[in-house]
Amino acid sequence: MNKLEDTFTHRIKRQLSLKREKAILPRPKKSIVTFTFDDCPLSVLETALPLLEAEEWRATIYVCVGLCGITNHLGLHMSEQDFIEVHKRGHEIADHTFSHINAKVRQPDDYLADIERNQAALTALGLPPSQHFAYPFGDVTTPIKSLLRDRFLTLRGVLPPKSSDLDANYLPAMPLYSGDDIEAAIAKIATLDDTPLWLNLFTHDVRDNPSEYGCTSSDLESVIKAVKATNANVLSVGQAFDKITGNGRMAA
Repeated sequence: MNKLEDTFTHRIKRQLSLKREKAILPRPKKSIVTFTFDDCPLSVLETALPLLEAEEWRATIYVCVGLCGITNHLGLHMSEQDFIEVHKRGHEIADHTFSHINAKVRQPDDYLADIERNQAALTALGLPPSQHFAYPFGDVTTPIKSLLRDRFLTLRGVLPPKSSDLDANYLPAMPLYSGDDIEAAIAKIATLDDTPLWLNLFTHDVRDNPSEYGCTSSDLESVIKAVKATNANVLSVGQAFDKITGNGRMAA
């Protein structure tokens, strides 16, 4: 199988998995925007969160404790003490596995064990249990989706919304990556007053020279400006879920 065929097959398998075991959420009467950050780059704490806090907004950070203190293509990552600081500042700490593992290459039991390891590490820091989860790389299998649907209230993916329907077991999300993705997100934000939607936005590092999975502070400021031009509420994942559902899990 060549690389193109492998990519095509991978996309088809992911799309098929998304069609199974959906949990459709009610549509909000007024649009909600949620800023989320994956992994735990230190630049999120140093650069991104202050921009949101200036608007009195709070974000959700999907963290992998196993990445604490390392430096990779996203830059230096937060420490465990940084997680405590993020929580004290009113932001939500959500789960992203301990080791940032791919559902496609791990058995379901191993994947779940890595999640529980992450939760145990967060609990040891005095942080509340995470009720929300994002699939690393956006990858999911049907068995893993089945295991996690009763473990977390929402499971976030990486695919932009195609309609106003929201599947709690694979929440759509738009990337905030420098370039065309920023413009696409701003264009989507501009429609929120006409079509109520819970719009999840996600990125990784936020710095002057971001990775291909991140954006600059100027990019983020442009998105913030676009959101401010709407009547949308800006809430964390947990806050948005509670507002939409009354804190009840929707039936599949």
